[in-house]
Amino acid sequence: DGSFARAFMGGSVSSLNSTNVGYVFSIDGSGKIDSMAGGVNGPVNALYCDNDTQLVYVGGNFTSTVAGLTTSVATMRAVSTGSLAIYETATAAWRALSFHGLDGPVFDFTKVKDRVYAVGAFTSTADNATHIALGEQPINLNACTLTGGNSAETEGFNDPQNIICTSGADSTGNTWLMRDKLPGYYRIDFPFRTTPSLLRLMNTAYEGRGTKAIRVEAAQNNQVLAMSYLDPELRTEMFCGQSCPLPQDYNWHEFRFVDNDETLANITGVIINIVDWYGMGGGFNK
Repeated sequence: DGSFARAFMGGSVSSLNSTNVGYVFSIDGSGKIDSMAGGVNGPVNALYCDNDTQLVYVGGNFTSTVAGLTTSVATMRAVSTGSLAIYETATAAWRALSFHGLDGPVFDFTKVKDRVYAVGAFTSTADNATHIALGEQPINLNACTLTGGNSAETEGFNDPQNIICTSGADSTGNTWLMRDKLPGYYRIDFPFRTTPSLLRLMNTAYEGRGTKAIRVEAAQNNQVLAMSYLDPELRTEMFCGQSCPLPQDYNWHEFRFVDNDETLANITGVIINIVDWYGMGGGFNK
């Protein structure tokens, strides 16, 4: 008769009628929109609604559900869904997968008897021992050339090496600071050309100082690189370029490089410009 209880839709949409949606949402017969617990953190290519199990299979180019996003790279793998997610309509929540997703995008689903099959440009699960999990191949920063622009004159706080591979507290020898009331930068030149995917920082709060906003550039041509980060209050992925906010606390904060492959390929290093600061000046603890 043309009536329906609920329709599920996905794509590259991030808002609808002033409602924030994470690339996938549902709408009922009265027009009420449900964000499906925040959705996912990347475009959706395929949906499959299984009436028998009341599950919605979501496939696309994403790494996690928004509900599973975290500011800690140490736990990112545990919640990653790698292009595939399953939504339980009965509980209005995302189901935990028994594996960490796939190593490429999903484009379609089909059901044969009681099994749902995913189709896409992937070759293995992200659990495969030969596959580097999402955002987890680290660059050895001890092998990089590190430069601090406008480093503090105070002994023990002016060495850019202080914040690399350290577990020390926010103190002398474990923190890098800038000069008072001046902008500066933290430059990392890689030992080889690379395609960066994730930047992880911990702010300083030494004597009320700290970095309030950064701008990341490619070292070889000073091109501003587009980044995304998780808004801790909205639990949604936000995008930035000229000014990316950094909270003043001792939590890890991650920024994802979101430019196209052509822009990010063969980068020789990155420059983290400190464009705004707390207190007398900026800096980092890790």
